[in-house]
Amino acid sequence: MDKKVQSVKWLYLTVFLLPVLAMAQEKETKKEKETKIDEVVLVGYTKVSKKDVTNAVSSVKGDAIKDMPSTNAAEAIQGRLAGVQVSLSEGSPGADVDIVIRGGNSITGSNAPLYIVDGVQMDNALSILSPKEIESIEVLKDASSTSIYGARGANGVVLITTKGGRKRAKTSINYNGFLGVRKIQKTIDVLDPYQYVLYQYEIYNKGGVQTDIDAFNTRYGTFQDISKNYGNLKKIDWQDEVFGREAFNFTHNLSVTGGSDNSSFSLSLNNIQEDGIMIGSGFKRNMANFKYDYDISKKLSVTLNARYSRQTIFGAGTSSTGSQSTNRLRNAVRYQPFEGGPAINIDEFDPLFANETNLVNPVLLANEEVKENGRNDLLLNGTLEYKINKDFTFRSVIGYVQRDEFVNQFSGTITSLARQNNDQPVVFLSRTQSRRITNTNTLNFRKTYGEHKVDFLLGQETVKTDAESLTMNIKWLPKSISPQEAFANIQSATPPSGLVQDNPRTEVLPDRIVSFFGRANYIFRNKYILTASMRIDGSSIFGPGNRWGYFPAASLAWKINEENFLKESRVISELKLRAGYGLSGNNRIKAFLYDTFFTTSSDYGYAFGSNVTPGATTGNIMSNPRVKWESASSKNAGLDFGLFKGKVYGSLDVYQTDTKDLLLLAKIPQNLGYEYQFQNSGSTENKGIEFSIGSAIINKENFTWKIDANISSNRNTIKSLGNNASASSNYYLYPSGWQNNLNDFLVQVGKPVGTYWGYVTAGRYEINDFDYNPTTQVYTLKTGVPNSAAVANAAKPVQPGDLKLQDLNGDGVIDNNDMTDLGSAQPKFYGGFNQTFRYKNWDMSVMFNFSVGNKVYNANKIEYSTQYLYRDNNMLVEVADRWRWFDDNGVKVNDPAALAALNANTTMWTPPAGAYFLHSYAIEDGSFLRLNNLTIGYSLGKDFTKQLGLSNFRLYFTMNNVFTITGYSGYDPEANTRRNPLTPGVDYAAYPRSRFILSGVDITF
Repeated sequence: MDKKVQSVKWLYLTVFLLPVLAMAQEKETKKEKETKIDEVVLVGYTKVSKKDVTNAVSSVKGDAIKDMPSTNAAEAIQGRLAGVQVSLSEGSPGADVDIVIRGGNSITGSNAPLYIVDGVQMDNALSILSPKEIESIEVLKDASSTSIYGARGANGVVLITTKGGRKRAKTSINYNGFLGVRKIQKTIDVLDPYQYVLYQYEIYNKGGVQTDIDAFNTRYGTFQDISKNYGNLKKIDWQDEVFGREAFNFTHNLSVTGGSDNSSFSLSLNNIQEDGIMIGSGFKRNMANFKYDYDISKKLSVTLNARYSRQTIFGAGTSSTGSQSTNRLRNAVRYQPFEGGPAINIDEFDPLFANETNLVNPVLLANEEVKENGRNDLLLNGTLEYKINKDFTFRSVIGYVQRDEFVNQFSGTITSLARQNNDQPVVFLSRTQSRRITNTNTLNFRKTYGEHKVDFLLGQETVKTDAESLTMNIKWLPKSISPQEAFANIQSATPPSGLVQDNPRTEVLPDRIVSFFGRANYIFRNKYILTASMRIDGSSIFGPGNRWGYFPAASLAWKINEENFLKESRVISELKLRAGYGLSGNNRIKAFLYDTFFTTSSDYGYAFGSNVTPGATTGNIMSNPRVKWESASSKNAGLDFGLFKGKVYGSLDVYQTDTKDLLLLAKIPQNLGYEYQFQNSGSTENKGIEFSIGSAIINKENFTWKIDANISSNRNTIKSLGNNASASSNYYLYPSGWQNNLNDFLVQVGKPVGTYWGYVTAGRYEINDFDYNPTTQVYTLKTGVPNSAAVANAAKPVQPGDLKLQDLNGDGVIDNNDMTDLGSAQPKFYGGFNQTFRYKNWDMSVMFNFSVGNKVYNANKIEYSTQYLYRDNNMLVEVADRWRWFDDNGVKVNDPAALAALNANTTMWTPPAGAYFLHSYAIEDGSFLRLNNLTIGYSLGKDFTKQLGLSNFRLYFTMNNVFTITGYSGYDPEANTRRNPLTPGVDYAAYPRSRFILSGVDITF
């Protein structure tokens, strides 16, 4: 086992166990307070005492994250919840945050959970919330809890309650603001100028072609000039030039709360202005939230909530989910590592050089690509609650959510997109609006009959969603036009003779869901609990006859600590055994896939006269009137415990989730005229174990020390692929998409989703693998030595020093039959731990998250160590240790003995000249331990703040992404740039992650 990984594991165990052992040795005192006594959690349309919960629920209260400065609420909960993986896809401002609960259930569909904010459904809700305004976050993880939400509950449910005011409380004003700076944490090491030119000398001169030799001499000089001209030449670190700026962040949070005898209010304002470490990138957000509660009478109360968020992400970033052609990081890594040169001026664009190398000066390129990605969110909701009598309560929630999104992207004349279109700028515009109206009505009955306690809930819900999108790709704009002028004057584009613009593309996506549900909860003697629920959903996504889904669930709990044999225990203060089973559903596919529609584009056009007329097509997805609900059944058993009067608390859960009738985008025979079809095909299984523990180790007046930790393990397995696989082997291959036509993922029964598929690296070919003919000076591969020429060398004869792959089937030829399972992105276990300390007026929190056993597909490593089609591209620094063909005098060595001696101390192979392909060299251990957040604060004493007319004054210093212990060689072991459940763990052209250092103030008037 790698020593670094082993040391990380020991560190996990040490941090988990030492605080608990320390607590066990400490004597109890009267001043110490019990914890977790009357905690209430939100579960399925109602609040329940945590002691009476029968389901698998993880929660974070607002007090736990209120002092953690963050621009994104998702970052604040990272590593805090057992069974919940929270990770940033990359390090760009406003980057997507992936939240996966108990592993992914779907294969080609979304695995995002369902978000409910103050009773109203929203998408990606955590991205428009400030940690300061969150009252609580409850995550429902098993189907016995999520089935009450039926539709879209298969991937878990995240219930978010925002803070409101307090009745009979005086008006309070709180300001929390911080100023911070981000700096790139890690770069990719590449060849320096001397190493780079030596490598180019080898490429140009190896074949002995005089025109190539002359081209090198013209561009770089003779071999004798290399040491003189480039030996001491200053290296230009293009990654530092593009990503090296100090990126400042200004964040302001202002809240006003108060209340009277029968009302309360809360107003929250948030403003963020953040620069990105990359040239031209940044993030701005303004949010406002107003919440008002009013008791009209003792029986009738209303709550009104209005939230508005406006945010814009600036910058084209480093890539998109597209192929290699969209990779902007390549220019910063592979561009020549020095300024200027005999044939190129660093401040000017050289079209010949761009065509020859597929590279553009990364600084010029960053300034020529302008992108604005904006989003406006509006949430309006009202709640009416009427207490019919002491037993019956009626509650109605109506909500309206609107999201407007826009993308303005400008590609200037030096970009590859413009160069493909007559060297004229290109603009891409996208406009999307979605509107959702939700109405939920529930009738709740609660009553206690002696030793019997019952709670019945009946409900009805309707969700109406409408969405429209418009996309336009405008080419042939005037060369002198600026980005803002282009966005405002797309009519100035003039197509060359005989060509026409692409037609705008529109899409309308209505979605209707009507639901009926009920739940019964029965408690006997305060120790035996039974919960049962049923939900019926009807969805317009599916065709007639398949629209209704039925989702039952049941769970049991036994409070063992209430039994006589434990009631007087001085050690066990809480012990509850839980078990549950349920079904939940998923309908996350586009509308109308059960019918056929047409779309137009010049891509499908035909010539008519001298012009191209846009044509119409049905697209490549065939309709399927039989597609229906995807359903997930979940079994869960859990144990909640509390020790030493609640000083130690935690839970242990084991579960199994089986998802069937997967909504799969299946590949079908193309003789039908289509390539794909959505089908209910196949099934997956997720099973795992979760453990969380916390302890108030020391809880005295002047000093407190508390720890919360969790660790989880999930195993995902494909159980069936239905009609989507080869009948003989139950598998199919799937491309990650970073390189066209590269099937680098395996989808196979018995393996996890996201299995890497490629060759096993076997080092390089050595001299003893060849027969040498001194007359012709040709090396010929010996009989019996596997030949990897077809895969790794563009079918050219293999030479000493070339990349060698393992011949797994022993036929002497390396081909597709030698590809194998190279691992997956699934970790063996993951989790996090948080420690908080308070000494008098000082406070400190330390937040770690970790993952062990996951593999990362470092696609950058493949690209930046492969020559492929282009010369004059820089390489990873490892290439400096490659096989050498030229001696220190620049003379090519052919003699076997001399060549072996020349390479006695080199280990790297010659960069392959063939196409990109996946081999185990790029599959790395992604295990890591990250100190995600360190915060130190100081609060002024109460006597002093009182003199200032304040109730609180706190200063704090924070570092986010402090350090990461990992063996991974790329930017970030958490990078996940493909955004597809089938292709997780791919690090390709990710925006580098930065360290964030900030200081701020928290003042309450």
